[in-house]
Amino acid sequence: MIMMIQNILLTIVIPVYNVEKYLKRCIDSVISQEWDKYEVILVNDGSTDASPNICEEYAQKYYFISVIHKENGGLSEARNTGLSHANGKYVFFLDSDDWITKDMFQNLSKMIMEQNYDILQFGMQMFHSERDELKNVQCKEKNFNSLDAFKNMLSIEGITSFATDKIYKRELFEKNGIEFPIGYFYEDLGTVYKLILSAKKIYLTTQVYYCYFIGNDAAITKHWSEKKFSDVYKFHKKIFNVSSLMVSDDIFLSKSYYNNGLVYLLMKLYEENQEDTQLFRLILAELDANIVPIKYLRNYPNFLKYVFYRIRLLKLIVILKLTLTKIKKWNQKKH
Repeated sequence: MIMMIQNILLTIVIPVYNVEKYLKRCIDSVISQEWDKYEVILVNDGSTDASPNICEEYAQKYYFISVIHKENGGLSEARNTGLSHANGKYVFFLDSDDWITKDMFQNLSKMIMEQNYDILQFGMQMFHSERDELKNVQCKEKNFNSLDAFKNMLSIEGITSFATDKIYKRELFEKNGIEFPIGYFYEDLGTVYKLILSAKKIYLTTQVYYCYFIGNDAAITKHWSEKKFSDVYKFHKKIFNVSSLMVSDDIFLSKSYYNNGLVYLLMKLYEENQEDTQLFRLILAELDANIVPIKYLRNYPNFLKYVFYRIRLLKLIVILKLTLTKIKKWNQKKH
């Protein structure tokens, strides 16, 4: 067992909660890898379906798979639990309704074993089902230091705030006291920027290895709540405060990233009829206090939303969007 632990370079942490429909697909995508210097830690976070039994089946069949059963505490707590039991030099967080391509570990093995990167980020593609085809994208590679990677994240040019499209050196968490925040939604947003700023050497490839499943109706991103709105705002505010200090020579960069996040939240609040809330008023105040010329958001995903906000038409756009959605549903029922 000591030899096996010494040979482990990568720990895959898979939090598990009521995913009996998808769990085998996820685990099978890992055990089909040709490169074998890894272990898998399944963290059953109080599942009430058949997921615990599936975890046990795999743990009994494969020596490199272990399972931890715990009371439900949320995604952050499950990830932190897996991290605390990890033996690998590197750690990778894989959501249990997602999967990875069969060549991922083999293709990244040289980077893991020889290049001593602190973080490796790879491409992620959204899938509605397994039948969707993997897109053939031109592979681009780039190296970053910490600050340049952080700036790249703020400009949304490649480095993301997702946790699952990266492999991390485990000591980034341990030496810097970083863990996923317990009791919060969208915990990636509050964690990844800290890891980026703690890293010295970061590798980015656009080659897609992570398959993000958006067909799970039970996923937390499918449903909004006041708590989720509040958590996302708090994390964006923290990133803005940090970025204002770290890239003080480019305040428009900090404000552009902040405004991109805020205007998305504002539109969601309109859609959920949450205008008469303190958070709604706070976001409006933050947007008004941190206005940037529209041109600086041109390459951001919420550029048009920001334009409509600036000309005071965002609410009208939301009303039109909701109306068209209702008409579409009505037509579908009719036919």
